[in-house]
Amino acid sequence: MRVMIIGRGGFIGRYLATALGRDGIEVLALSSRDGTGIDASTGLFRVPPEIPPDVKAVVYLAASPFQRSTADTAAHVLSVNTVSAVQAAAAAVRSGASKLIYASTGNVYAPSFTPLRESAPLRRDNWYALSKVHAEEALFLFRDHIDITVVRLFGIYGPGQQDRLVPNLIRAVHSGAPVTIERNPVDPQDLGGLRISLCHVTDAARIISALCTRGGPPILNIASDETLSVRQIATTIGQHIGREPVFNMLPSSRHTDLIADVSLLQRTMQLNFTRFTDGLLEMVRADET
Repeated sequence: MRVMIIGRGGFIGRYLATALGRDGIEVLALSSRDGTGIDASTGLFRVPPEIPPDVKAVVYLAASPFQRSTADTAAHVLSVNTVSAVQAAAAAVRSGASKLIYASTGNVYAPSFTPLRESAPLRRDNWYALSKVHAEEALFLFRDHIDITVVRLFGIYGPGQQDRLVPNLIRAVHSGAPVTIERNPVDPQDLGGLRISLCHVTDAARIISALCTRGGPPILNIASDETLSVRQIATTIGQHIGREPVFNMLPSSRHTDLIADVSLLQRTMQLNFTRFTDGLLEMVRADET
């Protein structure tokens, strides 16, 4: 079996390629490095994508780096997350591929302090979420021609990650910088800050690899069954590195948590998730080498 990864050079793409290889699956890629992939400056394919006819599944992991997007970056966000994804789906259909997996995000859900099922309301009030929602809806228009699975990723972390929640907290605790905590407007007793469902990148890669070979539901949350607050994450980091974190409780309140309901994932496949304490230790050791 052959699988095409678009976004092979990214954080999740590197781990997915390894997971597929372990499952005996040959990995191909459309790469920006050789001119076949997405142009980083425009967010669009340099040339129309071509997928070999013996590729059975295409995984679209490419994503715009502008998660906190503004009007100035909106075109790039829509180009990478929506337009290029549609072009990739059309190429997959032309090639005869049987499956397309699109990496969306848990941030497409409307603000909530309760666990989010795949059927929960979506948000369209920022460019990044809107681009992902548009992509999801557009890709499902191909479902008469190819099997579509949208995976909504929550709190992915692991060695090699940069400028995301867990590595940023590791850096803050190391340096003694204050970790900011926002209050919960619906629960004054909640002093932990944002609560988020986490998922080690190797677990996410194993799940996506399994979806390539076995298939799955049209929309699937990818997260572990472990939800932690920012305070809990920072405290665990401090225990691992031997330094007490400094917290700064802000007067403002946060507008949401990011907690995944993973009941559908657990019904879809059997998983032994990496515990955060183990995954964090791996990251701390990698930083020290």
